Amino acid sequence: MGFSLFGTFIPYYGLCIVIGLDCAFLLGCFLCNQSNINIDDFIIIGVYLIGFGFLGAKILYIFVSLRNIDFSVVFQNMKTFNTFIGSGFVFYGGLVGGLLGLIFVQKVHKIQIRVYIRTIAPCLSLAHAFGRIGCSLAGCCYGKETSCKVFFKYSKSIVAPNEVHLFPVQGIESFLLFLLTIVLILLYMKNQNCKVHFIYIVCYSIIRFILEFLRGDTERGFFMFFSTSQIISIILLMGIFIFLFITKTRINNIGFD
Repeated sequence: MGFSLFGTFIPYYGLCIVIGLDCAFLLGCFLCNQSNINIDDFIIIGVYLIGFGFLGAKILYIFVSLRNIDFSVVFQNMKTFNTFIGSGFVFYGGLVGGLLGLIFVQKVHKIQIRVYIRTIAPCLSLAHAFGRIGCSLAGCCYGKETSCKVFFKYSKSIVAPNEVHLFPVQGIESFLLFLLTIVLILLYMKNQNCKVHFIYIVCYSIIRFILEFLRGDTERGFFMFFSTSQIISIILLMGIFIFLFITKTRINNIGFD
């Protein structure tokens, strides 16, 4: 779904991604200035994050949707191949891919990632919020059928059911991500020692875990009662809490000695 501008078709999803990345870049530059850290290094990190992030998001999408992908159609011609490459991403795959990209940047460019990780968190949240607007407009990742007064109804979507009242799960996620972005920026500005990246992961994992119950699309992968994203949310939450517990224990032991 999209619109034509001077004879060129512009998809809503791609447009929202571009707007989100631009806004995230501007926010990152602002935060770098506020913290007196190198903007050039931040730009280098951002380029790798985008590349590794999109790659990871695509790989996880292929993994969870493998049964529903007809590769004979994908490689039929350049049009179907470009459509496949330009659509179908899983955010958590992008998050994991981005983390691997950070490791790569630190190894290759010798940039101390820990200096920038706080700055990346609110930028990522902002870009993701715009991305979810694109999902809502395109009809992908749609919600369950609902009788609520607030709903999405598509008429020309090639993914979501048309002429059906659907719970606006991606619209709600986008709204919550914008709120989270504001909170992260305020915490970032107020306290230079605040671990805003941990707060981002914890808050988003909880948001995503809950909203997954309200989604109606089936191409997400399931294990028992949980979707792939819910399982990843649980793993991330456990990982953060275990890390914080170990870190706190080490600090206490050092203090005791």
